[in-house]
Amino acid sequence: MPESSPLPKCPSLKFERAAEGVVCGVDEAGCAPLAGPVVAAAVVLPRGPRSRHLRGLNDSKLLPAAERERLFTAIHRIGRVAVGMATVAEIDRLNIFHADMLAMKRAVEGLGELPDLALVDGRGTPSIQCPVRTIVKGDRRSLSIAAASVVAKVVRDRLMQSLAEQYPDYGWHTNVGYGTDAHYLGLLRKGPTEHHRRSFAPLNTLFAPDTQVLGALIFRRLRGRPDLEGLRLLQLRQDLHAVFDGGDHHLGVLKNLRGRWTFQAMGYDDAGRLLAGGGPCAGCHGLRLAGPDGPALAKLLAAGFS
Repeated sequence: MPESSPLPKCPSLKFERAAEGVVCGVDEAGCAPLAGPVVAAAVVLPRGPRSRHLRGLNDSKLLPAAERERLFTAIHRIGRVAVGMATVAEIDRLNIFHADMLAMKRAVEGLGELPDLALVDGRGTPSIQCPVRTIVKGDRRSLSIAAASVVAKVVRDRLMQSLAEQYPDYGWHTNVGYGTDAHYLGLLRKGPTEHHRRSFAPLNTLFAPDTQVLGALIFRRLRGRPDLEGLRLLQLRQDLHAVFDGGDHHLGVLKNLRGRWTFQAMGYDDAGRLLAGGGPCAGCHGLRLAGPDGPALAKLLAAGFS
């Protein structure tokens, strides 16, 4: 059974000190993104007093990037560290849970000598040849799991930022593969890369072999008035729809912001660069609707041209 109890103020070595022998912490980064591998790390920290170099160590999601980088260096200086990954192909073939377990297995095995106990964040138990103790929110409870979360996060972020140099249209330099608005619009404009997870929504529907709609979409400057009678919405997330006119020109997005659906106008310059808040419907930027209703939006946008 996974360990679960009220969260402490910060992770400690309580679990590590309660066990005999060598204990490693295991955590992952990158289960939810639309692109890139899932990365896991295994970290063995010294059994003595907590190092002053690890001051501030916590769940990587709670730390700013600069602090993660500092701690990444400190963890490698004082601990034993290994990283394991599961590729996009393995994620699509196995599903993300089993790919996550595979990455964790590879991380622990990468330590060389197996630990006497692996403390694993979450509820899943990777198939490794040593005892495993799962800890819910382990990156907030165990210092070695927190260390593993930082290592996994930094390694994966660096990888995605490096890939962003080759694939600049998806915003990976900041979103590191997660499903931000910029990432979804990049997918609509450029299509998926070899690093995208085809089994994840909406890639498994928008880019299915029998899907023809995307090839007709137009992402360039529209000269003249848009065809609002044929306006349609293309759902990207539950809270995000891309808006196209009857000629398949991209006009913007309809987004749920704090419970309110809001139209965000978008246009393109002569070089094809996105102009947030611009385009033929710029005068309706910030328009609010009761919901993702295409005909209602068309009427409101048409009123802006009258």
